[in-house]
Formats: sequence, structure tokens, C-alpha cells
Amino acid sequence: MWWEDVGEDAATFLGTSGDAYVIGGGAKSASDKVFQHNGSGTVHISGFYAKSIGKLYRACGNCTNSYQRKVTVDNVLLDSAKYVVGINTNWGDAATLSRVTLTNSSGVHVCAEYKGVAKGSEPTYLGDGMGDGHCNFSASDITYK
Repeated sequence: MWWEDVGEDAATFLGTSGDAYVIGGGAKSASDKVFQHNGSGTVHISGFYAKSIGKLYRACGNCTNSYQRKVTVDNVLLDSAKYVVGINTNWGDAATLSRVTLTNSSGVHVCAEYKGVAKGSEPTYLGDGMGDGHCNFSASDITYK
């Protein structure tokens, strides 16, 4: 699947169990997120390209139902991205990243950690994580070009 002009979100994952897979494809011009995860389970993103995006993936931080959400990101190329993933540590979210290449993305947040909140409020940004049990990757998993 290729999204030429995303706007806010390209796809939202609503399932309440199991895994969802994005294998291949790409997106550009996502002012906010490419993938929004509102349900539970794990979203696997691999072999994906995105350009001029806010976030590749965001676990919902203020949905009606609070779930533990997981994401794996492998073999992606992001050109002009602000965030790779955003997760909620207080709900036990976890991100596993490998083979992520970032171009034209200085100051990018690779794994932004938030405190999820009740619907109607805005999540609090806590900082960026790496190797802390929530953001599972090392510096060698990320390549800057």
C-alpha cells in the first residue's frame, strides 16, 4: 500500500487482540502520524518507507480504552521524520526497533515515551528512551544519513 498524501493518519489499528502486520509500502506528507494504534496487541512494521512525516507510529495516549500496546519496527527508511515511534510507559507499552535508517531527520525522536491519560486530556511527554525495557534498541540499530 502506498499513501501519497496522508494528512493526519494513514491507518488506525483498532483490534483488541492479536497482531497486525505492515509489510512493505510507503507514505508521504503525514502531518501527524502514519500509523495510529488504538486497540491492543502488537503492530509489526517492516520494509516501509516514509517521507515528510510527523510520526511513523503512535500508541494512543488518550483513547477511551487504555491497553498495553507493542510495536516492532524493522528495516524502515524515514526521510524527514520528526518521530519514529511514540509509546505510553505507564501502560506497559514497548517498542522494538532494528535496521531503522533516518535521512534529513536531525533532532528526530527515535522512541518518545509518554504518560498516557484519560480521554479528553493530552498525554505528557516524558523524554526519549533507549534500552530501558520500553524502548528496546541500541544506537547501532539506528543509521543516520
